[in-house]
Amino acid sequence: TVSKTEPLPVKLFESGLNGPLANIAELLVKEEQACFKTGHKSKDVSPPYDESATWDPPLELDLAMDQKIPGEQNEEPLEFLPQLKLPAQLKDLKVRVSHVNSPSSFYVHLTQYDSQLKRMCELVKQECATMEPEDVVWKADMYCAAHINGVWERGRICSDVTSDNIAEVMRCDHGNTVKLHVSNLRPLPSSLMGSLALECTLTDIRPAGGRSTWTATACDLFSYYLTGASAVMTIKELTDERPIPVTLFCSNKMGQFVSIADFLASEGLALRERKPRDAVVQKSKETDAQSPVSETQTDGSDGEKKNTHPASSPISPLPPLSVVSTPTIPKPAPRTIMSAEKVKTQLYHPPELPCLGHIQISVSAIGEDGLIYARTQNAECQLEQLRERIQQSMKTLPRQKPYTWKSVLGCAVIGPDMLWYRGQLLEVLGGHVKVQYVDYGLVENIPVVHVYPMLLCDDVPQLCLPCQLHSINPVGGKWQRDAVALLREMLLNRCVDMQVMELPTDPRGPLTVELFLDGLSLSRILCHHEHASMDQAVAAQKGHSVMFPALFLDDWDIDIEDLKGPEELMLGPYIYPKLPKEGEQFQVRVKHLWTPNELFLWPLEGTADAEVGGESLDEALTRINANINSLPRLTNFPHGGPCLAEYSDGKYYRAKLIKFSSVEPVMILVQHVDFGSDDTLPPSKLRQMPAELLRFQSRALKVKVAGFKAPSADKKEDVLPYSPRWSVKAAMKMIDLLHSNITASVVV
Repeated sequence: TVSKTEPLPVKLFESGLNGPLANIAELLVKEEQACFKTGHKSKDVSPPYDESATWDPPLELDLAMDQKIPGEQNEEPLEFLPQLKLPAQLKDLKVRVSHVNSPSSFYVHLTQYDSQLKRMCELVKQECATMEPEDVVWKADMYCAAHINGVWERGRICSDVTSDNIAEVMRCDHGNTVKLHVSNLRPLPSSLMGSLALECTLTDIRPAGGRSTWTATACDLFSYYLTGASAVMTIKELTDERPIPVTLFCSNKMGQFVSIADFLASEGLALRERKPRDAVVQKSKETDAQSPVSETQTDGSDGEKKNTHPASSPISPLPPLSVVSTPTIPKPAPRTIMSAEKVKTQLYHPPELPCLGHIQISVSAIGEDGLIYARTQNAECQLEQLRERIQQSMKTLPRQKPYTWKSVLGCAVIGPDMLWYRGQLLEVLGGHVKVQYVDYGLVENIPVVHVYPMLLCDDVPQLCLPCQLHSINPVGGKWQRDAVALLREMLLNRCVDMQVMELPTDPRGPLTVELFLDGLSLSRILCHHEHASMDQAVAAQKGHSVMFPALFLDDWDIDIEDLKGPEELMLGPYIYPKLPKEGEQFQVRVKHLWTPNELFLWPLEGTADAEVGGESLDEALTRINANINSLPRLTNFPHGGPCLAEYSDGKYYRAKLIKFSSVEPVMILVQHVDFGSDDTLPPSKLRQMPAELLRFQSRALKVKVAGFKAPSADKKEDVLPYSPRWSVKAAMKMIDLLHSNITASVVV
């Protein structure tokens, strides 16, 4: 008996997946972390079966699999198998997940081949570890021996190795890919080629949200729970195609086996695939047909069949047919279940490619990948004729049937305007399909009830040409959303000039072109807006882009006489004073402090009283301010351009343009060149500067004080908003030190 107030004495055992049991008490004594009680002796005795069952409760699935242990699954094959060979029994296979890409692509090991995997690594090491590196041209799909993390494994090259000598290798026995230098690769003997990893996909589920691909959340969750986990797998259909459809079960914290497909569906990351109704009806019929068989038992002694009907059975015998067909009871008509009809259609003929050179096109769509879909002027005429021909031939709607869309390419689509269009099926998304209008280039997700697996006017080739821009690379390697939005704003439903640079080898591939908008190259517009960059190699070969040909320009007869006002004179930069020689001291006055070590100084010798034409700068500014309204406002705003800017005292001083600080309202940042201070002003407070003021040197010199810098410690003080490294307190102390005239010298 065990006291209810005392702790319950137990034995704890530690065990690996397939390893022996180890007594934890003996392990503690062996590590000198504990000692046995008096009179207790160490016993290397494994616990009985019922004790181990306490910690690993037997499940129905486990019991069924344990019965197969003497049979075929856990029995190691006698011969060495470099290539995975699936057992004859495809149900309830014990596997270990080695790598996960998504629920539609993951790799597993059969645990019965664990020793084969270990033996394979040893053979690869024996064959390839002593080999010297060879000069091999590694091509895609070539097998190799790869040295990964100190272990020689079988691998397969994913793509051709380029000049950087870095190869992307897939681990044949694990499924994941790694990047290795070619010095870590060796040729693999043909006797060792193969793979022990099986690529699988979960069946009966699809991504949630109408997506065609799995979300990153679903992939991360699937990988988190399954990478390296042991599971039970059933192969639904054995084919030569990979990945193989399977169902997967893993044990939860309660020791119960849970379907991974059900788990993803319960988390809202997947949806159950809808099964055909005829399959459900057929399954129910099979169940009904098997129900009387379950009531028949066979006597093991003589094989004689005996029908038993227990009195407590809830199933009652069916009534006679005459009772069911009583004319007084109306009987509904039998319900017919329509099975999915298998159909196959071909693609529409590819478009007629234009010749190299300039043509005019009409842009109809811009793809998310940056492809431009356009029609030539001849195709525009054909499109009008095609519309009439389609509408005349399709007077009524075809009968709607359930179809298998896997082999459908070309199709007919009822558009939002209830007119017929020709389309190409791209992808099946549950109750919707992704369709591209072949004569327009537009891609839409459309309910299947508006799509029919038939070709309309299949003798007419598709009228839309896919085009890609020549010698231009999008920022980041792919076109961003704002770049695509700019392309749509500039090109959609617009007639532009196109220069065909290259024709594709595939007649359905995109043309390489250059587009021009009123003489401006579209490529240069995208580069100006920083959505793309020019290909330097191509740009160096061709120089400047070919300009828009004159014969396609619109002929406008516009008389601009007396409309053109006086042009603003473009002035040059300011003249800066000459600095003294290095090390020479000179008297200065501080006019503006930017930071404690960045100042604007006035040299007191040679600049303050300098005269040009018998007039000083102050006298010239006083004279101009007296008649400031006679000066025109600023119309050109080049960076660094000189101007006159109004100060807080109401007078105008010399300044230069820095940048536009805001657009609504328009505000411009300027710097007063004779003082160093900045100011943000509207264009109404800027005037064109007379050229005579440029003859005077700018007074303020921007200098950096040597010998100290901003502190590295992050103090919790008020800082300068334009230079957070400096505190306001440091700036105020520096201002107190610089009230009077000081002496400066040039260091560098």
